[in-house]
Amino acid sequence: MAKKTNQLFTSYFFVTISISIVLYVLGAFVFLVVNADEVSNDFKENIPLTIYLKESAKKIEINQLQKKISLKNYTKSTEFISKEQGAELLIKEIEEDFLEFLGTNPILNSIDVYLKAEFVKSDILYDIDNEFSKNEIVDEVRYDSPLVSLLNENLKKIKIGILVIASFFLTISILIINNSIRLSIYSDRMLIKTMQLVGATKSFIRKPFIKTHVNLGIVGSIIAIMFLYLSVIYLEKNVDEIYFLFDFKIIILLFVSLILFSIIITFICTFLATQKFLKSKIEQLY
Repeated sequence: MAKKTNQLFTSYFFVTISISIVLYVLGAFVFLVVNADEVSNDFKENIPLTIYLKESAKKIEINQLQKKISLKNYTKSTEFISKEQGAELLIKEIEEDFLEFLGTNPILNSIDVYLKAEFVKSDILYDIDNEFSKNEIVDEVRYDSPLVSLLNENLKKIKIGILVIASFFLTISILIINNSIRLSIYSDRMLIKTMQLVGATKSFIRKPFIKTHVNLGIVGSIIAIMFLYLSVIYLEKNVDEIYFLFDFKIIILLFVSLILFSIIITFICTFLATQKFLKSKIEQLY
């Protein structure tokens, strides 16, 4: 009896640890993917489209233009940069006071427009350029077109690569969890067949196995979530080069998804494993 108990404990422990490790790796990968997307969006939203204003532009006209831009559906934020502020920024950048050399300030007043990530595309920026270039008080519109094109092209390639890797991880995860559950149920194959021979229905036989392994899946997912959370906190505090964008809703969604995934996959794998032994003949169980 003690030997059987030890075997069950070892089997359940192996299943739980297998699920924990698999879900931890899968969760870490998903978190990095989501975070990478958030970081790319944050980077996009910090690429300015700069509208330089003519010297003759009046303050009320500038305010009206800035308000008009702010009301556009593609605008995240705007910032007015006076010619004095522009000169100060340039002096800091080049580390030389060009005003002393030139004698006058050639910098124009400008409005930096920051777009929402989904609108940072070459064709949209081109349309915005054409729209505001026609304004009477606008001297010039500038934005980093090569950077935007390069960013969007590389993101497409990265997303395809991520999809392939995600599919691979998902497949491996399912196989590992399935094999660990099958090994766990294998030791009870004779019990399953005995119950079937004495008249127990298939659903009655499956029920305790499914309940047990679903519970193990939930425990495994909770362990994985705990270690995943601790890992992220550790990396954020100790590795300066790593920058995470935390969205509470996304984190909660990820954790809930891991729990649901563990419930669904353990249910399916346990159902299939018990079904195999229920269909097997007695001589096939040896």
